[in-house]
Amino acid sequence: MRTRCSAPGAKSRLFLLVGSALLSVAAALPARAQSETERSTLSVELTTDDRERGISWSDGDVSLRGTATIPLGGQGFSVTGSVATLNDSPRHGGAAVGIDLAASYAQYLGPVRVDGGVTGHFFPGSDRALSYLELGGGAGFALGPVQLDGFARYAPKQSAIGGDNFYIGAEGRMGIPVTPFTVIAGIGRSSGNVDNTLRAARLRPGGNYMDWRLGVEHVTGPLVIGIDYVDTDISDRAIVDSPYADGSNADSRLLARVGLNF
Repeated sequence: MRTRCSAPGAKSRLFLLVGSALLSVAAALPARAQSETERSTLSVELTTDDRERGISWSDGDVSLRGTATIPLGGQGFSVTGSVATLNDSPRHGGAAVGIDLAASYAQYLGPVRVDGGVTGHFFPGSDRALSYLELGGGAGFALGPVQLDGFARYAPKQSAIGGDNFYIGAEGRMGIPVTPFTVIAGIGRSSGNVDNTLRAARLRPGGNYMDWRLGVEHVTGPLVIGIDYVDTDISDRAIVDSPYADGSNADSRLLARVGLNF
C-alpha cells in the first residue's frame, strides 16, 4: 500500500527534504567554484578569426591562441598570460602576435563570484607604440547548468588607443541537460572619449557601438569544439578612414573554433 503525499505530515516532510537538498546544493556550489580558482589551467585554441568585442584582431584570418592561468597563494589572486597570432594585423601596427598579461583577484560572496584586475595588451613588433593597459571587474552567478556573468573594462586615456575606452557586457551560458552541448549568448557596448581619431579607430572603428554573440560548443573531456555567430552595429558609412580600422573585419561572421583545456 502506497503512502499518500497529500497527508499534511507527509507534505511537510517532503517540503523539508526538498528544501534541505536545495540548500545543500547551493552551499556546495561556491565551495566547488572556489576550488576552480585555486588550480592552474592551460588552454590552446584554434579559431577561424580572433574576434574581440565583435571586431577582428587577426585581420580576418585563422588565429592560434594559448592561455595559462596560475593561482598565487590560493587566496583568490592569480596571473594569466595569453599569446595569439595576429597575422601582421594593421589594427595593431603589423604585429605578428598579441600578448595579454593580467593580474586579478576573485572571491565568492555566497554563490556570487566577484573579480577585478588589470590587463596589459602588448604588441611586439608593431611599427608604433600601440600597447595599452586596461582595468576591469565583474560578477557572476552559476546555478546548475546556467551561468550568468556581467563585466566592465576600462582603458584610461592613452595615446595608443587615441583616448580612453569603456566596455560593458554580459554573457550567459547554459548546458543542455544530458548532452555535451552548451549554448552561449553575449552582448556588449564600447564607448569612450577621442583625442586622436585615427588611433581611437583601433577599438571603435565607427565610434561607439554594440556587439553580440550567439554560439554553441561541444565538450568531450579536454576537447572543445564551437561555432559562434558574431556581429556589430558598426555602419560602413561611419568607419573612420584610418590605417587601424578595417570595416570588413567588423562585419557579421560565422566562426569555428577547436581547443584543448587542461
